[in-house]
Amino acid sequence: MLFYRCLITLLSPVLGIALLFRVLRRQESWRDFNERIGNWRDFPAGAVIWLHGASNGELTAARKIIAATAAHNPDVTLLITCNSTSAKKMLRSWGLERADIRLAPLDLSWIYGRILARTNLKHFILFEADFWPNRGLTLQGAGIPTAIIGARMSAKSAKVWAKFPKLSERVFGGFDLICAQDTASQERLQSLGAKADRFGAQISLKSLYAAPKNASDHTRRGDVWLAASTHEGEDQTLLQAHLHILQTVPNMQMILAPRHPKRAPNIAKIARGLRLNVQLRSVSAPFDAQSTVYIADTLGEMEQWYDMAGTCFVAGSLVDKGGHTPFEPATHNCAILHGPHFENFAEPYATLHHTNGARLCETPEEIAKNILELRDLDTADRQRANASFALSKITDTAPILEALSRLSKH
Repeated sequence: MLFYRCLITLLSPVLGIALLFRVLRRQESWRDFNERIGNWRDFPAGAVIWLHGASNGELTAARKIIAATAAHNPDVTLLITCNSTSAKKMLRSWGLERADIRLAPLDLSWIYGRILARTNLKHFILFEADFWPNRGLTLQGAGIPTAIIGARMSAKSAKVWAKFPKLSERVFGGFDLICAQDTASQERLQSLGAKADRFGAQISLKSLYAAPKNASDHTRRGDVWLAASTHEGEDQTLLQAHLHILQTVPNMQMILAPRHPKRAPNIAKIARGLRLNVQLRSVSAPFDAQSTVYIADTLGEMEQWYDMAGTCFVAGSLVDKGGHTPFEPATHNCAILHGPHFENFAEPYATLHHTNGARLCETPEEIAKNILELRDLDTADRQRANASFALSKITDTAPILEALSRLSKH
């Protein structure tokens, strides 16, 4: 722990300069900069519950828990922090009452000490992951109860933490409540030092995702498919699959939404190299018949892409990224395809496979074959119904909210 604290302290000037460059490049504002370095001019008044999620995905998934926390604590201010400006903007768009929304500060003990000295903090809730040692240990030392909801620990991350056994034992052993995403994450967290009696009900926060409206299921959706949240190494395979599809259905359209929009130019280059017609959302190109491949290289618009597509290939699964959530496409009534890597959501996908609610495919030929089969409305509707039935069993929040209500400052 001493090594980590010395390292982060030595790196803080470098991090500060990097953040300053983001301001000078107009990627962030001076207010963002001050929030990140802990230079808070004002602090939340009254009793405070601090909630933290790394970015858009974690916070969107946790929205139901955040709303319930606000409803169950009508006299408390919610301090909600995140790591990205896009997540901060998204949180503010929700119109939450009694919410103080800020970028999370650097992981420096003196910053947390200043926050604790100026706020009446009741407890801290972390969503999914983003384990910062100084934050957790400072809260623990001040007697602030801490919880992690939907705790996720991959095998790769566990191996890294295991190299620092004393640090991991202090970080994970300090949580007062841990509601793991699944059994594998719970076992890994316990092996890293989390106390067995601190575990509550398991929950995958992604299971709480709810579309703002019911996706209309028109036959036209069968001629559009979505590759959602692709990573480097997947685009070539998925674009080749679309080439195979076009040989059978020339008017079929593909929406490709990269996990990181900055990769869009390279994806467009790959697509054009395959002689596919390409349009980019970021340059306001319309989604029309001219765009057999439509690259959705923007943030905050995934809901409309799900709604437009009858079938969704959930990416992060053709390469070793652990896969992405099946809950969002299922909620938008998409038929689900995915690759062989789905460790991040192993239990939901196991349930889907058991009920024929999703299809595993890996090669361009396999992907194309399944997408073409799911153009049939009856076939697609059966798979969608199976997925809805399977995933509806993984959404009970009552035990989580009850456990959170028992947290209080020592």
